[in-house]
Amino acid sequence: MSSITIRHVKDPTEYWSILEVMKDAWDMVDYTEAVPPHLLRAVEDNGGLVLVACEKNRVVGFVFGLAGDEGAMKYHYSHMLGVKKEYKGKNIAYMLKLAQREWAVRRGYRLIMWTFDPHQGLNAKFNFSKLGVICNKFYVNYYGIMKDGINRGMVTDRFKVEWWITSERVKRRLKGILPSPSYEQIKDFDHVVTTYLDDEKIRRVKDINLNSEEEVIVVEIPGDLNALGKTSLEKANEWKLKLRSLFRTYFDRGYYVIDFVTTKSKNERRNYYILWRRSLEYILSGEVPWK
Repeated sequence: MSSITIRHVKDPTEYWSILEVMKDAWDMVDYTEAVPPHLLRAVEDNGGLVLVACEKNRVVGFVFGLAGDEGAMKYHYSHMLGVKKEYKGKNIAYMLKLAQREWAVRRGYRLIMWTFDPHQGLNAKFNFSKLGVICNKFYVNYYGIMKDGINRGMVTDRFKVEWWITSERVKRRLKGILPSPSYEQIKDFDHVVTTYLDDEKIRRVKDINLNSEEEVIVVEIPGDLNALGKTSLEKANEWKLKLRSLFRTYFDRGYYVIDFVTTKSKNERRNYYILWRRSLEYILSGEVPWK
C-alpha cells in the first residue's frame, strides 16, 4: 500500500497505540496479554527493535523483537507482529518483516527466530511460503494458558521457526524464484497423517505414522483452526494433541519443516507441511526435493 509507511516510533504516545493494535489483532478483552509500553521502550533502547506501520501517522501495525542467543549463536528474536483487522490482507505484515530483515542485516544478524502456532494455516503460509522460514523446534504448551480471543481454550504448542535472512534460500524466496510447490508436486511423498470426516463433516486425525524412513514426508494440519475452534474446542485441541508426538519424533530424527502447501478439494481447505531429512546447510542452499 503506497499510503503505508514503516518507521521507528517517533513519540512515546505511539507505544500506547501499539497496545491498541495488539488488543484488536489478538481479540484481547483487556491489556492482560499485551506488552506494556515501558517494556517496548526499554527493549528498543537496548538492542531490540520496535517498528510501526502507519497510515497518515495512525499506527495500524507493528513488529517487536529483541536480542537472543543460544550459546555462541546470536540471533534476533521477533516476539510479536500485529496488524489491525481492518488492514489485514494489505501486505502490511510482509512490509514489516522486510523492514525487520533489513534492520537485522545492517546489524550483522544472519538469523531471526520466532514462535507461532503450527496449526494456524494462514500463519504457516505466510511464514513458510512467503518468507522462507524453516523449523525443527517444537514446544509443548509453550505459553501455558492464554486469554486472548485467538488462543483462549487452546493448548499453546508452538514451532520456533528460523529465518536465515542472508541465505540463498531466503533470497530466492523473497525474489519469487523459489515458490512453494503445488499439491500435485508433493502428493506422492509419504503422507504420515491419515484423516477422516466425522458425522458432522469435521476433518479429524485417524492415525499418524511415526515410523517413516522416507527422506520427505507430508504432515496434514487443520484447514482452518480458528473456525474449528469456534465449532468445537475439543476437536481443535485433538489435532494438536495427536500431532505432538509426530513433530517431536521427526524433529528428533533430523527432519526440518521446509515448506507449506494449501489446496482446496470439494470446497474443503486442506493444509500440509513438507518435512525433509537434510542438513541445514543443504536446505539453506536453496535446493528442494520436488524438482
